[in-house]
Amino acid sequence: MNNLRGGFRLRQRPFSETAFSFATAYPFLAGANLGHKGAYIGEDVYGGGAFVFDPWELYEAKVITGMSMILMGAVGSGKSTCAKSVVCRLVMLGRKALILADRKGEWDVVAQFLGGHTIKVGPGQPDRVNPLDEGIRPSVTPDGEPMTDLRWAAMVRARRLNLLQTIGEILLDRAVQGAEHTALSMALDLTVESAAPGVPTLPGFIEHLRQMSVSTDGSRSVAEAAERLLHAFSRCTQGDLKGMFDGETTANFDPDLPIITVNTKALVGASKEARKIAYACTGSWAESMVTNSDSGQRLCVYEEGWDSVSDEASLTRMMEAWKLARDYNIFNVLIIHKLGDLDIAGDAGSKMAAMARSLLGDTTVKVIYRQETANLAVTERELGLTRAEREDVNRSAQGTGLWKVGPYRTVSVKNQRTTAEVPVFDTDGKMRSNRGGEAAA
Repeated sequence: MNNLRGGFRLRQRPFSETAFSFATAYPFLAGANLGHKGAYIGEDVYGGGAFVFDPWELYEAKVITGMSMILMGAVGSGKSTCAKSVVCRLVMLGRKALILADRKGEWDVVAQFLGGHTIKVGPGQPDRVNPLDEGIRPSVTPDGEPMTDLRWAAMVRARRLNLLQTIGEILLDRAVQGAEHTALSMALDLTVESAAPGVPTLPGFIEHLRQMSVSTDGSRSVAEAAERLLHAFSRCTQGDLKGMFDGETTANFDPDLPIITVNTKALVGASKEARKIAYACTGSWAESMVTNSDSGQRLCVYEEGWDSVSDEASLTRMMEAWKLARDYNIFNVLIIHKLGDLDIAGDAGSKMAAMARSLLGDTTVKVIYRQETANLAVTERELGLTRAEREDVNRSAQGTGLWKVGPYRTVSVKNQRTTAEVPVFDTDGKMRSNRGGEAAA
């Protein structure tokens, strides 16, 4: 370089500085991270640091105000691996997990990896679920008072009645009406009384409906209602539902296990009634687990969320779980491909559609993996993405997703897997084996 004093070479002297000082000097180069408390998920693409996540820690720090997450992405984008990373690593930190309605059975190996258990429901499966199980008794009531026998009996009766009504409405394909409510409650009480001190089951309940339908001692309207219910519920012991709900529970619903997965792969070809009843029964059991204050902190994952929102009983339970997640000490995770999956719940303007959309409004953590071009505009509009965030989602590589945590934090994260996790998280193994070992896209 030349000037009036002659030529010289400008050489910058090397120096070092703390990360804090650099962040102060260059505040717009990388956003603030979520801190160091939590499970390692991957790399902050733009900040370069580690991205860790723990919803309980974030709630305690007031970064988020709710305890629910929606994880969405096109097929092959890496969302399933992300879900398994979050679950596995938080379980290893002492949390527990419950995976509901695993239609592909891909969480079985995850449960085995973590020392948990898989429950397989469906025609021909070894596990039977008894709708009349009393559930898991907590040590205290929802009000924090000691659980008495009288209070527990009332709670169990209410849960059983609610589930029987749900099953009845599924089988009748309409709402339970008038005298049918009376017939349900009378038959339930008789079943519990006659089974004591054992466990009441559906065959016993159906037998009491049969006796009530031919009885001349009571109301004729109740007898006629019992007959209608008898024909509907008999399908559970004689029709296509036989063997699934007609005896004592054989499945291992142990709330102390680190993870329990519900494999519903066998229900894929079953009738819609079988699927709905299975979801109602497992959902009722799950409800008794997550509402138990003795159960600890638990992640509740709704795999293939589009299937869950299409069933009214499941959607109703999900809404309650979203609203009361903080009270239940749970963190909900709904996995979908795109926001349009929520529209499967019902026609625009319907009650079901409104319920599904309310889940989105009550969700404070949104993780968006690559979306198909046709879905980008809807994603941008409904999630309030900036133009830069939309482009980030559009060009995301496999395994990289945009995390919107609370109202102000957005981080692009490249999910990282350990060597041990790769075969556990792999959802394309079958495709590779069919193609002679070639990696699936």
